[in-house]
Amino acid sequence: MSFSRWRVLTAYLPGISSIVNSFQSPEVQLAVYQSLIKALDEKTKAEDAQVVDKSNSYSAHSKTNAVYEVVSIAHDSELACDTDHRI
Repeated sequence: MSFSRWRVLTAYLPGISSIVNSFQSPEVQLAVYQSLIKALDEKTKAEDAQVVDKSNSYSAHSKTNAVYEVVSIAHDSELACDTDHRI
């Protein structure tokens, strides 16, 4: 079990158990438990996918900014050289 899954389960299991235990029938308890765990897994996967998408977009954005900064520095250096009467 991954750390993130363990962390999510420890956060949500108390609430899940109180919901499951509110039903009398063991069959209903099992069905409710399975439904809640399935929904929690889907929620976790969706959030993980959003985090990956954000980090990929951040990475691409960071690379673009880094290239822009290098070009700006090079351009500024040329301007400085031009004002110093480039040799």
